[in-house]
Amino acid sequence: MAELSGATLIKPASAPRITSLDSLRGIAALMVVFHHLDNTLDPDGNNVILERVIHQTPLRLLIDGRCAVMLFFVLSGFALSISIGKRFNYGTYLVRRVCRLMVPCVAGVSFAALAYLLVAPLRIPELGGWFNDVLWNQPLTWGLVARHMLMTGVQADSSLNNVLWSLVVELRISLIFPVLYFLVKGRTKIAAVLALGMQFLFQYIVIREGNYVPFFNKNWIEALENAGYYIPFFIAGIVARENMDVLRGWIARIPRWAVFLLLLGALRLEESGVDIEIGLGAFMVIVICVGAPYISNALSIKPIEWLGRVSYSLYLTHLVLLATLFHLFYGKVNSYLLALVVIFGSLLLAQVFYVLVEEPSIRLGRWLTRAKVAKTVVAEPA
Repeated sequence: MAELSGATLIKPASAPRITSLDSLRGIAALMVVFHHLDNTLDPDGNNVILERVIHQTPLRLLIDGRCAVMLFFVLSGFALSISIGKRFNYGTYLVRRVCRLMVPCVAGVSFAALAYLLVAPLRIPELGGWFNDVLWNQPLTWGLVARHMLMTGVQADSSLNNVLWSLVVELRISLIFPVLYFLVKGRTKIAAVLALGMQFLFQYIVIREGNYVPFFNKNWIEALENAGYYIPFFIAGIVARENMDVLRGWIARIPRWAVFLLLLGALRLEESGVDIEIGLGAFMVIVICVGAPYISNALSIKPIEWLGRVSYSLYLTHLVLLATLFHLFYGKVNSYLLALVVIFGSLLLAQVFYVLVEEPSIRLGRWLTRAKVAKTVVAEPA
């Protein structure tokens, strides 16, 4: 038919994949693994080895879980901006996004519940408050599992797998992200100013409500406040994507030593402990790592590329393995050896989870929306 009509059937161009973005996400996921191990091994700050080797050296950035999660949010704003093309369809976007986030999440919660059931955990006082009062601290019931899967955002409903709090934020903002994108597109300077103002506003709101830093919500009002608190970081990602060509050209005009100094400054902001500074640091890290080819290429080597590919699976499963191993073997096996097993075991588990759950969930989203995508095929002059 195309030849007879003198036209060519053109499918919508698929969103380009930027390997360095995936790699950054993988590095951030590994930082979260290190952060949770640090919470477990050094609950009161009295571990001399970790204090001298990690906490009092630049390596402390590697265990900064807050920095990693804020980087996730800015990365999501950047990556989701790429996925929204000229022929955007909200139904297709929503189905694929829900499949991408929710199917692995449900599987991850099921895995955590099964591990909890098999381990039958008891308190380990030596591991401190985070391990005992945040993780696996609720009786296992069908209702608890269901509330986890519904992603209520309530603290108790993240007890099986504490990383759910950030996935709740990610999912809620993903639902309205296209609106944010089209509001920001072409207005990035105004959007940047408004995002800063919005961050200051919601900092005041959540501090006033005693919910700072806003990890969880007790009701729908707090849920809205928390979403408002994190939306500016997604907007930062949109602004970075919309101005990437200009920023890339600017980076190309300055010497490499100056670029690396900027990167060091960005990393310093990332470890500041102040969310708005962490967000600015994340913005700078993304722009530099995407805009500087020599850094982008370094992030595209196979091991880091693989880490980026399985990053979501690593994020979802590592805490379950950590809780399982420490409940079963703490006091019987050296804690540092357990930590090494958690690190390498989590990487292996992430690959298995990616193959069995995450990759099929991506394919499911594409399969469910194949008819809608087919309708966007257009005829253009050959």
